[in-house]
Order: sequence, then structure tokens, then C-alpha cells
Amino acid sequence: MSIGSNGLAIFLSALFVGGFTAAPPLHAQSAADVAEPAPLLAAAGAATSAALKAESREVREAEAAVAQRKKLQEARMAIAHNDQRRLAQLKKELKDYPLLPYLDYWNISKNLSRLPYGDIDAFLEKYDGTAIGDWMRIRVLRELGARDRFREYLKYYRPEWITRTQLRCYYVDALSRYGDKKEAYALIEELWTVGASQPKECDPAFNRWVNDGGITQERIWKRHALSVGAGNLDLAGFIARKLDKDRTRRAELMREVYRKPELILNYERFVQEEPEYRDIVSIGLRRLASQSAEKAEAAWQRYSASYLYSDEESDEFLRYLALQFARQDDQQGLETLIKSTPGFFDLRTSEWLIRQSLREMDWAQVEFWIDRLPAEEQGLDRWLYWKARAINEQNPKSDPARKAEAEKLFQKAALERSYYGFLASDTIKREYSFVDHPAPVTPKQVKEVAARPGMQRARELQAIGEFYHARREWDYATEKMKPEELMTAGKIASSWGWYHKSIQSILAANYLDDLELRFPLAFTDIVSDVASNLGKKTALDSYLVLAVARQESHFSHDAKSNAGAMGLMQLLPSTAEATARKAGVPYRRSWDLLNPNTNITLGAYYLNTLLNRFDNNRFLAAAAYNAGPTRVASWLKDTNKKLPFDVWIETIPYSETRKYVQNVLSYSVIYAYRSGDKAPLLTKIEAESRL
Repeated sequence: MSIGSNGLAIFLSALFVGGFTAAPPLHAQSAADVAEPAPLLAAAGAATSAALKAESREVREAEAAVAQRKKLQEARMAIAHNDQRRLAQLKKELKDYPLLPYLDYWNISKNLSRLPYGDIDAFLEKYDGTAIGDWMRIRVLRELGARDRFREYLKYYRPEWITRTQLRCYYVDALSRYGDKKEAYALIEELWTVGASQPKECDPAFNRWVNDGGITQERIWKRHALSVGAGNLDLAGFIARKLDKDRTRRAELMREVYRKPELILNYERFVQEEPEYRDIVSIGLRRLASQSAEKAEAAWQRYSASYLYSDEESDEFLRYLALQFARQDDQQGLETLIKSTPGFFDLRTSEWLIRQSLREMDWAQVEFWIDRLPAEEQGLDRWLYWKARAINEQNPKSDPARKAEAEKLFQKAALERSYYGFLASDTIKREYSFVDHPAPVTPKQVKEVAARPGMQRARELQAIGEFYHARREWDYATEKMKPEELMTAGKIASSWGWYHKSIQSILAANYLDDLELRFPLAFTDIVSDVASNLGKKTALDSYLVLAVARQESHFSHDAKSNAGAMGLMQLLPSTAEATARKAGVPYRRSWDLLNPNTNITLGAYYLNTLLNRFDNNRFLAAAAYNAGPTRVASWLKDTNKKLPFDVWIETIPYSETRKYVQNVLSYSVIYAYRSGDKAPLLTKIEAESRL
């Protein structure tokens, strides 16, 4: 309940510290007022009266919301103390409150160990298919499974949408006991035949299936091979104990080949009639390719002539082999593979060849590999720009047709609102194309969609600080919306200050031209103050800070990554702590990073230190913000000031960092536009830099 209590405190603070705008005092009319024509006076009076009424209504609504939230907290305390009488009274007083269902949810959850089936059934019937109803169902299933209540489990389980492995294991156990055993065993086989260990909840069903003769040598071998392929050798060794004597020896050989893949170069040893050898060779080829793509290609030629691999299997391995050539920087080997394999194409490795050619400044090869892309890919702004660059770098002055072709490609790319579109625009000296068209949403649509129960619950949960449940409610409410409804939802989220959901909704609607919703001017007061204070001697400005926050979190103040980065600008607690010491910013614990003021201040300060380190170059600082300054310094050392800026960015080794840098640069331009300003994609110094 502490989250809700904190949320209430936040709300009250914003309400009374931030304050409402008070109505202006009414003064006696001046001589100038009296001199106004009567109709204008009447109109002005009517407008003032309407404004006062609207403001008064907003104040009343806000006060009512505060009162309801206070009662909600009282009701949660009643639940905590099992004061059902007080809870019933408060529920009556909150009968029109959007979060009334959550009181039942919290109350049942507290007593779930007693399995109050009547309350559970009534709740699930009333809220079936909603976020809170489905979550209650999952909690009930976990309780029933943990207590071996399998007859009841079958009643509550929904196989069409429940995908959690733990719950599926409980289900097949229940089904094999009290339902269709044949169906259960088919599902158990599916759960068993994987290359990883399954949860302990699966063990009873697995044991019953094994005891009833479900396991066979072929199935054991298949799981062993999957486990080895996934690198789970301990599990594979355990599985292999169930194999017969001959297959046990082959299983040992498979694990040995995984550890020492060059063993498969002894072709006579591995070209055998037993079908298990084909599986051993397949694993050996992939392992060998990861170490030496050149040796794996030669081995593939021999083995593919001996074993009948399907077209699908061949294509899959060749794509993997091509990727390994790229990862091992073997450009010649990759080119040979592609040119010697008729009909073979892999987009990732083709793009890698283009970037390798760019890195070597081999413009003829850049053009050659772009021309081998599918027509749809060639039409993308990225390759339009690079083909035009390649043509220009090959000195087409003596060939007017070639020069005209490059100009045409630049013009086509410049139509896009993107990094490459802005680069093309700079090249041909034309204005950037922003294509800014608000989503066609009416006030009536906004009012209707906002009034839906799920939307109201999402808003209220957000207001009290229950962000996890708020996101679940929003996702359920918008999951099956049509594009026009999603656009409306985006407008609603924006009006609530829920910017990451506004962005999410407009992207889900695939309406990309509403820049207000895609690039909200969020937390601008904080950003402006921080940028103006820090950016006096660096290239740090509000647009760069907004661009980084937009890229990092979509302005979700409570975002947390798998790596542990937190908040709007996705700072690791360790980075935040070190930065706070240097910046003199109060910082006690990682949860402080969920405070927008603290997060933006520390994120901007850290970004500013990167600008100082990399000579005020924004794209190097952005790369360092994403991949770390040590890696960027290493990349700069490798290229040794040989590459123009656009080639250096395009050949950043990490695709995530490459896209990150391009987005931050283009987003900075868009944020300047959104702020009524003009900003170039690159400064003169950045555009002329060699890296």
C-alpha cells in the first residue's frame, strides 16, 4: 500500500503546491472600460463568466477526486486490518469511483489463501476479460496449483491465452489426472522436448508421462540434441542417461563435438548411416562456423553432398554462415559465399558488406552492393542517400546523367522526416521536410474514449502512483482498438501527461505525422533550466536533452531496463551516484532516479561531461551515452581520423548505437521545430570532422 500512499502524497503535493490559477480580482470599471461599446462589454462579460464557471467546475472536480482518493486509502487500511464493516461502508461511498473494483481485488487477494470461491467466482464473472479480472485469474491459478487443487484448476484455466510455463505445467498435470489424458500427454511432450530445464512444477506431469510409456529413445535423443545446441551440456548429460548404449556413445560424441568442433573435419568418422550422426554434424558445423567460417564453409560443401539437407535447412545454415563471416570481418569470404551461391540473399550480411565498403571508402563497391538489394530496400531513404553519395564520390562531373541521378536520389530521400532525409536536405541545400499533420481526432471522440471504464481506471491508478496496474489497464483498454481509437487514446494520454503511452498509441495506430504526440514537449521546465545552466560552454541544449530522453524512455519516468538503468534518461544507479557527487546533486538511493527532476539533472550533467570529453561533438557524446565512452574512444582510435562524419556514424560496430546516434541527431532537429526554432542536423564543425 505504500505505493498508493506515496502516489496520493505526490498528487496532493502537485495539487496544492503547484496550485490552481486563481480567478483574477474584479475591479471597478475604468473609463476606458466604460467607453467600450455595449456588445463588446456583454461579450467580454459572458466570456469571463464562462471561464470562471469552467475554472470553478475544475476546482470542484479536483477536490472531489482528492476526497475519493483519501477514502480509497482508508479502504485499503480497512482491508489491511480486516475491518470488513468499515470497508463495506467506504465501498458504498465510492460506488461511482473508477477504482472500486480494485477494493474487491485487494480484499480477495489478502484472503486468497482461504480460497473464497464464491467471492472469486463473482469477481471473475463481473470482470472477465479485463486487466484486473485476468490478473486475479492468474493469482488464483498459482494458488490452486501450489496446493494441488487440480479439479478446481481445470475450472479456472484458460488455455487460449495463458502462456506462462509454470501455469501450463499445472494445467497438464491437472488434465492428465482429471481430464483428457491423450491431450494432456501431447502437451506434456511439447513442454518436455526443449533444450532447457523446465520449472519444478512440471515434474509431476513429466513423471506420470514417463511412467505411462510416453518417453522414447527418439524423443530423448531429440531433447539431448536441443540441449546441446543451446549450450546446456549439463542438462544434455543428464538427459543422455536415459539413452540406450549405442545412442549414449553418440550423445557423448555430440557433446565432444560441441566442445571441439574441428573434430568434424575428420569426414570419414562422421559420414555414417545412423541418423544421429547427421544431428552431430549439424551442431558441429554451426559451432565450427562460430570459430572459423572459412573452415565451416569447406566442411559444409563435403557434408551437404553426403547428407540430404532440405532447402530450408540449407538456407538457414548459409544465413548463419554468412553472419559468421561478417562477425569475423572476413569480407572476401562473405563475398565469395554470396557470389558462389545462386539465389542466396541475406539482408543483414548484404548491409554489412555495404558498410564494410563504406569503411574502406570503396564507393564503387558501395554502389554495387546497394544495387543487389531488393527494390523495396533500395527505395528506403538510407540507401537512396548512400547510393547518391557513392555516385558523387566517383566523380560524375564528366557524366551529366550520373550527376542527375544522384541529385534525383538526394531529392527523393530529402522528402523523408529522418536522419537520412535531413542529411540529403543538407547536401542539396533545401529545407528539412517535417510533414506535421495532427491526428484527425475530434473532441467528441476524446470524450467518448476517455469515459470508458478501463481508461478511467488507468488514469486513476496513474494518479495514485500504482504505475504497474495503470500500465496493465491501459494496455488492456487499447489492445483491440482500431487505428482511429488509438489516435484518440494518444491524444488522451498526452492530455494526462502520460507521454510514453501517447507515443506508444500513435505508433500503434501507424500514424506517424502527428509530431505533437510522437515528440511531446515533456518536462520542458526542468529541461530548460538544466540545459541553460550546464550548456553555457558546451553544445548541450534543451533539444539534445529532450532527444536523449525521448530515445531512452519515451518519457516514462518510472522506466526500468533489464540492465538496471532507470528513469527518463535511463541512468544506471552507479553512474547516477558518481555523477551526483560531481554535480553536487542530492542523491540517496536508486529510487531517486524515478524523480523527473533528479533524473533529468543527473542525465544532462552526465551528457555534458561526455560533450566535454569529445570536443563538443554531439554525435560522439550520444554514442558514448549509449555504448560507453571507452568504446567510443576505441572506435575513434581504429578509424584514426580517416572517415567523414556520415561514414563513421554508418559504420559504428553496434547496430543499436548506430540507430541511437541517428535518432538523437534527428530528434534534436524535430524538437527545435516543435519549439518554434530551427536547428541544423549537424554543426559546421561536426559536419567537417574526420574521425
